[in-house]
Amino acid sequence: MRRIFVTLLLSFLVSLFTFLSITAIIFYVGYQKSTASWSSERRKGIEQQVERELVSLLSSENFPTEDVFRSRLSSSLPSNTSITVYDENRNIVFTKRAAGMGKGQRMMQKSIQQVDAGSNSLVPVRVKGSVAGYFSIGSVHFRLESLNERFLTSMRITIFVGVGCAFALAILFALIISNKIAKSAKTVSIGINQMAYGNLAVKIPERGVEEITQIAKSANELGSRLQEEENLRRQWTADIAHDLRTPISALKSQFEGMVDGVLDVTRNRVKKNLHELLRIEHLIDDLAELTRLESPEMKIHPVEINTDKFFSELNNRFSHEFKTKSITVRWENNVGSFFGDEHLLLRAVSNFISNAIRHTPDRGEMRVAARKDGQGYRFCVFNSGKGIPETEINRVFDRLYRGEYARKTPGSGLGLTISQKIAELHGGRAVIQSDEHKGTTVEMHIHV
Repeated sequence: MRRIFVTLLLSFLVSLFTFLSITAIIFYVGYQKSTASWSSERRKGIEQQVERELVSLLSSENFPTEDVFRSRLSSSLPSNTSITVYDENRNIVFTKRAAGMGKGQRMMQKSIQQVDAGSNSLVPVRVKGSVAGYFSIGSVHFRLESLNERFLTSMRITIFVGVGCAFALAILFALIISNKIAKSAKTVSIGINQMAYGNLAVKIPERGVEEITQIAKSANELGSRLQEEENLRRQWTADIAHDLRTPISALKSQFEGMVDGVLDVTRNRVKKNLHELLRIEHLIDDLAELTRLESPEMKIHPVEINTDKFFSELNNRFSHEFKTKSITVRWENNVGSFFGDEHLLLRAVSNFISNAIRHTPDRGEMRVAARKDGQGYRFCVFNSGKGIPETEINRVFDRLYRGEYARKTPGSGLGLTISQKIAELHGGRAVIQSDEHKGTTVEMHIHV
């Protein structure tokens, strides 16, 4: 929770600092421009008023005294603005300091007056077309006005209070949000830990922020899949033990009988025992093949495959079985060539054909077809044998599943599972359609 709190707090503070920095820069630039414009307009107004008063004073026959200057100019000048008046020879004849000016400011003002007297910054006062004198006024700035200074002081206080409140709210919001997120995250963490220790039935509440909810949902889905896999693993282990125990028990009883002299060691008996050993070997080979196909490291090696040669290879493999059962086979090739892992696809389609032969009656019919299927290809194997019961058709691709329609036939029960995995490795899937009166069709879709 502390890490979430610190992260959120830093995020809020960085965002707040960035916002305040940009706002301060904009405010400062606007303030400088506004006060400069205000000072310029204010200075022009004061200079115009002072010039009118000085024109009136210098137009008289007698040169005004210092008291006259002070009396007439006081009404035209703010109390915080200084002024210096010069005669036509630029000699100082009157000076008024700004109210509240300290010793240092007075010395600086005197220095400015001397500089102004010898520069072109003086404002000339013209009487009847000729210069009768000059004047210069001191600094005119927004902050020098008492009302303006009070306004700025109020603004500074407001800004400081606002920034302080913003930081306080950032900390408060970070604490509230982090506690909320931490609570949801802790619930998800506890649920995942329970799954890690074997409690796959636990359900994590899917509430809170969207990201945490998505994690909880994914964890629940993972738990459900792991539970399904665990159930399949247990069932698979039990099925393997059963399928191995049956032939091993038969072999054991046969050999014990021959050792005890109860059974004669005949050629036919040895042949049957060899058949049971081959059945065990076939099951072990299929288990090893399926394990290899389901390995994450398994990669296919697609090449361009000529369909006629592909079908010729399949026909050569099963020609003896076709002749033995007098099965009529039609090969339908609507694809000149296709891409895929030739070895794996031969294995997959061979499994389909092998199953079809076992369930096709003597003098029955089979059809093997290759067709274009959108961006991929489709392989179909049809047999005219008895269809699969509707209650079993959804389980024929399960590991070691052998329903009533296949229970009395040879095989490991892994052939269709292996074919399905090969189809998945090629970006497709295998499906089966069956009618108890018309026959069964197995299709494999691939997209490479």
